[in-house]
Amino acid sequence: MDRKRFRSALLLAFCITGMYFLFEHSGALLGFFQKLWLILAPFLLGGALAFILNVPMRFFERHVLCFMDRAAWSRGLKRAVAMVLVLALALLVIYLVMSLVIPELINTVVAIVKAVPGFIARIDELLARYGVSISEYINSSFTIPSATEMNAQLEDMIDLALKGVAFSGTVIGTVYQNVLSVFFTIMFTIYFLYGKDRLRAQVKRLMQAYLKPEPLRETLRVAALVNNTFSSFITGQCLEALILGGLFFVAMSLFHMPYVLLISVFITITALIPVIGAWMGCIVGAFLILVSDPLLAVWFVVMFLVLQQIEGNLIYPHVMGNAIGLPSLWVLLAVVLGEGLLGIVGMLLFLPLPSVAYTLLRERVNSRLARQHAESKQPEGKEKLS
Repeated sequence: MDRKRFRSALLLAFCITGMYFLFEHSGALLGFFQKLWLILAPFLLGGALAFILNVPMRFFERHVLCFMDRAAWSRGLKRAVAMVLVLALALLVIYLVMSLVIPELINTVVAIVKAVPGFIARIDELLARYGVSISEYINSSFTIPSATEMNAQLEDMIDLALKGVAFSGTVIGTVYQNVLSVFFTIMFTIYFLYGKDRLRAQVKRLMQAYLKPEPLRETLRVAALVNNTFSSFITGQCLEALILGGLFFVAMSLFHMPYVLLISVFITITALIPVIGAWMGCIVGAFLILVSDPLLAVWFVVMFLVLQQIEGNLIYPHVMGNAIGLPSLWVLLAVVLGEGLLGIVGMLLFLPLPSVAYTLLRERVNSRLARQHAESKQPEGKEKLS
């Protein structure tokens, strides 16, 4: 057997052995990668949050705190002030959303509970011609406890939950691990935001040391494309969500629909998720209105479809520009992958990735087609230009 065949047989045997090892120890490897993910999750989430928060932070540095560039000593102070401002802005947005949503949500739940009997009565009126009664089925299938019984059951549940927390090491360990993960995520976010220039310079020096000039230029070009695409997408998506929420607030107020503030805020938040976000808000809003007035819920869906057409054809193209120019199928796939890996943050981070890949592939395809077209036009017998 010659040396080439021997190397091929050895490589084949190594691949078969490796596949058998992976198959036999798949459970252990899966557990290892899960544990590794739990360890690296604060680092990855911190980097993702820092990338998102860097968009408003860069605005503060370039347009709000630009006067601090005059003195060299104030540049580090400008970075710290911009970081504090963007973190305070993030906390303020979270506080405003919670302060608007939670009280309105409590009032909505109370109103829905009070409106359920009347809603069931209206359904009974509509189904009376068919001899069907929803109320009789509910009364025969469910027993509504009295107020005293509900209070006693609630006290038993709270007592049992407190005892479980007090004597369960698993619960305490889970809470401790989650608190620690949140703390490390915040610390990594702060470190990435404050030291972004140093990290960028270190990565660039590392690439300069190990990459040749041509791959280095291509890598830096792709990195700039990724950064511009992500920044444009995050800015445009947030602005588009605010515009859509404002349209719903104005339209629902004009038509005197219930739960205006709650539904508008909810649609604003869910609209950050492209393709499916606004539809999630529509389903929840239509369900809330359905309990109060079924006919009004139908008009809400009609209003949603009209506003979606206005937003999708007039507002979205101008706000987003060319940041995301993909079919909805690939956008939805990116949303699903991002949510499965990093949750809500992953949805925002994974969506521009197909756009970047599409842009790079389009450049390569156009370049190859242009080169083939130029070669096909050359006269026969002449050397091709390099």
